[in-house]
Amino acid sequence: MQNKLVENWLTSSKELSFTAPFAQLLLSEGYTVVQSKGGVVEQGKDIIALDSTGTVYCFQLKCGDIGSSEWQSINGQLNDLTGIAPTHPTLQKIPKSWKCYLVTNGDITGPVLKTITDYSNTNKANRRMPLQTISKDELLLRFATAFGSFFPIEPNDIRIFFELFCEDGDNVLKRQEFKQYLEGFLSHFDTIKSKQKKLEAIQATLILASYLLTNKYQKENYLAIIDAWVLTLLTILYYANKWSIDENKYLTSENLILDELDALIALMLDDIASNTNSLIDTTYGVFSEPIITFRLRCADLLGYISAAINYSVLSKRELPESSNGLIEKITLMIQKKLIISEVGIPVFINSVLASSLNGNAQTAVYELTALVDSILVTHADDGPGLLSPYYTTERAVSHMFNSVDTIEESFHNRSYMLWTAVLMLVKYNQRDYLNDNWVALSEISMEEIVAHDQNDLLLWRTDNSDMTDTFPNAGQSWSELQKIANRSYDSDISEILLTRKYLIPFMILAMPHRLTPRLILSLVNK
Repeated sequence: MQNKLVENWLTSSKELSFTAPFAQLLLSEGYTVVQSKGGVVEQGKDIIALDSTGTVYCFQLKCGDIGSSEWQSINGQLNDLTGIAPTHPTLQKIPKSWKCYLVTNGDITGPVLKTITDYSNTNKANRRMPLQTISKDELLLRFATAFGSFFPIEPNDIRIFFELFCEDGDNVLKRQEFKQYLEGFLSHFDTIKSKQKKLEAIQATLILASYLLTNKYQKENYLAIIDAWVLTLLTILYYANKWSIDENKYLTSENLILDELDALIALMLDDIASNTNSLIDTTYGVFSEPIITFRLRCADLLGYISAAINYSVLSKRELPESSNGLIEKITLMIQKKLIISEVGIPVFINSVLASSLNGNAQTAVYELTALVDSILVTHADDGPGLLSPYYTTERAVSHMFNSVDTIEESFHNRSYMLWTAVLMLVKYNQRDYLNDNWVALSEISMEEIVAHDQNDLLLWRTDNSDMTDTFPNAGQSWSELQKIANRSYDSDISEILLTRKYLIPFMILAMPHRLTPRLILSLVNK
């Protein structure tokens, strides 16, 4: 059964979704992976790895069968692979020889196999490296050997696994189900004493995540894939910390996910910039795109662009150059974005953070006051308020149109998100604005989940926490507010997240119910 699961995933993978798992396979086999980004500047080398003797291995990854036409199309990359010596900061010197592999999850036709033999012989005669191949059958055996036992075998696990896998690639990610599946998978290893087995489970998590994302990759659903890899990394970090696994043991797996995020951010930005329909889906004709759906998508896209900017600033990882047309699309998103529930507020907080981290105070203040105004309007005159971040956007839309899926819980004068915006306004000395609106603000309960163990906030749900429910003081001291807004919140952040603050912008998009003032202020307070 597990081998069939491996085969189904492997033969369906696209090149982008195949790189990180293959690198993880090499790690499980004892290689040290020093590069896994690929791209046009990598001179034909998608992955560079070292074996235990220090021999350098370079891999060019392709998907599908390789016949004569495919061979011709990749010949230039293979010439670079075999003719240009690999370079990387971790390599002490440029190697005089290195192993070269063409890797595919398909088959290599007979004529091409003969061509590769001739190609390698010619390379040897010209002091270039010979080319070796790894194709489907060998890959299946190696993946099944390394990870086959980690695929589900219990009926309930298989059911949940396939429900996630069979989700339409165009749909948003079922974040809660995806996250809790990975949490459940790793929790099975809590009682196992061997840290090596636990480390192998962490490595297998990347393979399982990649499998579940097969349809998302095929439909190039970049927002869903970004969410998934962020949730995967947060799950790995939680259990690695819980199990006291040395960071160096899982650092390469972590970097594989960060490299994947870099690639996905670049693809997302290019996709948005090149959209010729002003972000409107015309699949079913010009009347197929409801106004509310269009405006919600504008908000989502703006949030992920802003998160990418914040991630780049905080991590010091280079943001891809802006594509032609991106600025015009961002302008459209800003004009059309819409809030219908608190699950969408992290989008707006990311936009504020992007302005704040880049020193644009005026824009940050404008966005914050607009956000607070919008929230206050929903509570005015006994208004219903906004659904909490524990409800998905789909549930919020359904509730808005009074479908049969109604929500009985009341959100009048309750908010999980408002206090974050208020404290950000305090940081920008917006005393007059807050004074004018304080009566309305003081009537709204500011709610927050406070975990007994901060690491538990990396989980989707935690029972080891308290709900705080506080109304702002009607006679609030301005100086006291300033102290609250400007103090350091690092001690309130999970230690493992404290050194990875750059994940927070994407974390609050993937797990909106984890957005707290402490988390956001930790990014902007020195």
